[in-house]
Amino acid sequence: MGKFTQFKVQLAGLQDGRYEQDFEIDTQFFKNMENPDVISADVHVHMDMVKKHEAYDCTFTCKGSLQVPCDRCLDPLDLDVDTEYHIVVKYGDSYDDASDNVLVIPYADAYLNVAYLLYDTVLLTIPLRHVHPMGKCNRAMAAVLNRHGATTDEEAAEAMDEIDSDPGEED
Repeated sequence: MGKFTQFKVQLAGLQDGRYEQDFEIDTQFFKNMENPDVISADVHVHMDMVKKHEAYDCTFTCKGSLQVPCDRCLDPLDLDVDTEYHIVVKYGDSYDDASDNVLVIPYADAYLNVAYLLYDTVLLTIPLRHVHPMGKCNRAMAAVLNRHGATTDEEAAEAMDEIDSDPGEED
């Protein structure tokens, strides 16, 4: 059994109508995706799919939590996941994901593996800057950062000059 077999959605042979499927995204899922940035995960995904004519209208509802390292102190930071993703899947001559909300898959595919769709959807819930609220970071790490951090623009410029200068170069 493959790493993402449980994320297959059967498409071929379905009659017009409504279908549902559930998925679990856990820590192992992110390890399988080779993403070391997610420490742990517990996300439940519910898929509602409506097949009408030759289109599969899919809505994924993702709820749960992720744990990532804090950008400031590197301690684990809990983040809530509560998002929805909508896409229409159609059959065509070749694979085409150029559109944000329409996915074309080849006629030869009997199923759609949604693992990468869910991976992208869940990752997009992580803010660009993920830090603990002020005062909640690891105190020891915060003390080290304060001791070594530049406090003024002038000190920051001096620190950058030191980094940019070559140690073997004379002034």
